[in-house]
Amino acid sequence: MKHFLTLLLSGVLAVMAFVFAAYLVFTSFRPEREMELMLREMAQLQTVRYDAGFSWSQDVGGNRVSTTLYGTGQIDASQAENVEHATKFRVVHLSEDASYQDLSGELRKVDSQTYLTYEAPGPDVEGVDFEKQVWVAFASGELPGWGSVLPGLNAPVESMTDTGAWTVEGVERLRTLIPLMDLFYVDHNGLTQIIDGANTRIIDGRFDQDAVEAFLLDWVRAKEGQQPTDAHRVLAAQQAEKVSRMTLRFWIGTQDHLLYRLQGAGGFVQEDTHELMPMDVRIELSAHNEPVDIEKPEENTVAFTQVLQGLSGGLQGSDGATFGDRQDGHEAVVADSARLPVTEVEQSNDPDGDGLDNLLERFYGTDMNNPDTDGDGLTDGEEVHSGLNPKGNGSLFGFGLGL
Repeated sequence: MKHFLTLLLSGVLAVMAFVFAAYLVFTSFRPEREMELMLREMAQLQTVRYDAGFSWSQDVGGNRVSTTLYGTGQIDASQAENVEHATKFRVVHLSEDASYQDLSGELRKVDSQTYLTYEAPGPDVEGVDFEKQVWVAFASGELPGWGSVLPGLNAPVESMTDTGAWTVEGVERLRTLIPLMDLFYVDHNGLTQIIDGANTRIIDGRFDQDAVEAFLLDWVRAKEGQQPTDAHRVLAAQQAEKVSRMTLRFWIGTQDHLLYRLQGAGGFVQEDTHELMPMDVRIELSAHNEPVDIEKPEENTVAFTQVLQGLSGGLQGSDGATFGDRQDGHEAVVADSARLPVTEVEQSNDPDGDGLDNLLERFYGTDMNNPDTDGDGLTDGEEVHSGLNPKGNGSLFGFGLGL
């Protein structure tokens, strides 16, 4: 009996040890699984507030231009048939020739209508005076007829689809597609950080080029409900090759598996010059699934159809929706004729002589009376031109941008 009990106890202990070992194996943290959970939760996200910054540097006609694009706003995707958002934006082109281009404004979509305004002076559009803080109102399908919201932006990554609105079916296809994405090689070093009151786990990763190319083609299928064209396939291959050079860092909530921050850095090769184009990205997400307040502008609005009437050759399609294909081939804002307003960096507006005038000093949060805010031997202007943080170590988005 004694031997039987000993054998039984040994068997029980062996089973318990096996169960415990299996528990450790199957419940141990795996970064790949965490990414899957994050994508699943983000695909079902209803509302969110965001701050996003993008910076890149490129050669334009022999002149090195550094671009900073900043956006902040809120999104309400609770109704797939009518995704609403309010986005404030600002873009700055900083050139080596002591001048810069600066444009800011806001884009809202409320109740199937889109509203666009710019801070004065805004782009040059006949019949619209942004000195009076006017909003241009677009009915469904009209926004592409405006042209580029940010004329002359020269973004390093092109859109895979047209600028038309997503259909309800397309949104549902996208929600189904996102959790199935397997785009990243990921790694976890055990670091965590509190962001917006949530404990987040920091995961590093980079893109899988082949997986990104396949996803971009699936994106076209989801958006347009049809098979990609040869042009889509060529563009998908080009964009996948570009983003595969990016290194990424994700901050993912340990409890809710939601994304709170994304930061990325890398470099794209310019096709015309074969020079490296440094690229930097930072996105902050907050107030996940909390109520948002997106209001329709009530005053100082002008219908886009009125703007068209003031343009030479402005013709409205019979269905009232094909404004990007007017007979003269023009849009309301043409990049070649409506560039961003140019501002010269003058000594009187740049007391510390670092190449950033007082407006840019406020934009980047640097000391307008100190040419080297962080004391590292490089002027603030030199660091911004190089995509570096003028207030400390790291890349340009080591600081927070503000409008």
